[in-house]
Amino acid sequence: MYRDDENIDKPFIKKKSATSRIVIYPKDIQLLTGKSYRHALYLNKEIRNYLHKKKHHLLTIYEFADYTGINPEIIKHHLK
Repeated sequence: MYRDDENIDKPFIKKKSATSRIVIYPKDIQLLTGKSYRHALYLNKEIRNYLHKKKHHLLTIYEFADYTGINPEIIKHHLK
């Protein structure tokens, strides 16, 4: 750690925090499952239909996790 007199001329640099997302997109599904992008699109559509969501509604990480049986913490960790 720096002494106080050494920090006088140094500006405070704020560490950028990782933003946590709630929404999951087909590209994320592709990265998580290892399937093709088209299959990820299909899976996204299948989950949205299962949950009775309209076209403009987004899919959340928690809904995806519930449908696939994957722990949401694992999904969050891999999307960082």
